[in-house]
Amino acid sequence: MNIGLCLCGGGAKGAFQAGVIKALYDRGINKFNSISGTSIGAINGYFIFTDNLEKLEKMWIDIDENLKNTLKIIDNTVDNSYIIELLSNINYKSIENQDFYVNYISIKNNLAEEKIVNISKLSKEEALKSIKYSSLLPYNPKGTMGLYNQFMKDMSEGLYNGYNLDGGLINNTLLKPLLNKNIDKFIVIATKHDYTLPDDIRSICNLDDIIIVRPNTIFNKYDTLRFEKEFCKKIYYEGYEIGKNLNISM
Repeated sequence: MNIGLCLCGGGAKGAFQAGVIKALYDRGINKFNSISGTSIGAINGYFIFTDNLEKLEKMWIDIDENLKNTLKIIDNTVDNSYIIELLSNINYKSIENQDFYVNYISIKNNLAEEKIVNISKLSKEEALKSIKYSSLLPYNPKGTMGLYNQFMKDMSEGLYNGYNLDGGLINNTLLKPLLNKNIDKFIVIATKHDYTLPDDIRSICNLDDIIIVRPNTIFNKYDTLRFEKEFCKKIYYEGYEIGKNLNISM
C-alpha cells in the first residue's frame, strides 16, 4: 500500500506531530511514498526524508533550552537560523524514490505567491534554503494585531516585499501535490484539536482515503512559540499515545 504523509504547521506544537510519527514507526508504518510539510511540518519532514527519526525524537523530548533563548526577531521575522543549522548537521541520506514537498510564499508588489518545491530534486543547500523559507514566520514587534492580520496589513504596506516566508500563512495543509502520486492512504497530522480539511481539498479527494490525526490538547496562540522542554516533551508523548492507539487499517 502506498502511503502519503502530510505534516501541517504549528511551531512548537510540532512536538505532537513528532510523537505521532514515532508511534507510527513503532507500529511498522514507516514507508511513506511521498511526504509534504509546511513550516514546522517541513522541519519534521526533513528528519523523515533523511532517515533520521532518532534525531527527530531527541530534538523534541530533549529540546535545547538554548532554542527558546535564541528566539529573536530579525528584520521583522522570527529568526530560525538555529534550527536550520541543526538540520544542516544531520546526515543527508534521502530515501530512494521518496518525494518531499514543502511550500513557502514569495512576496512581490505587496502580494504573496505560493511556491511549492520537491526537496528530493534539490541539493542539500537548496533543500535547507526552502525549509528555512517554509518555516520563517513574520513578526512585527511594533504590531498591535494578531500574527496573521498584522502580516496581511504589513504586506499590503510593502514591509515584506522581496521576502520568502512561512507557507502556512496561506496554505497550512500541503496535500494537493500528493494527490496525483498514486497514493492509497493519506495521513494528515495536524496541530489543532478542531482541525478540519480545507474545503478546496475536501472537494477533490476521497475523504475515506484520508486519516486525520489531531491533538486532544486545546492550544492557545502563545503555544506556537513555546519551545520549552517540559511543554514539548508533554505534547510529544501525547502524540505518541494517540499515534499508538490510532485506528489505521492499512
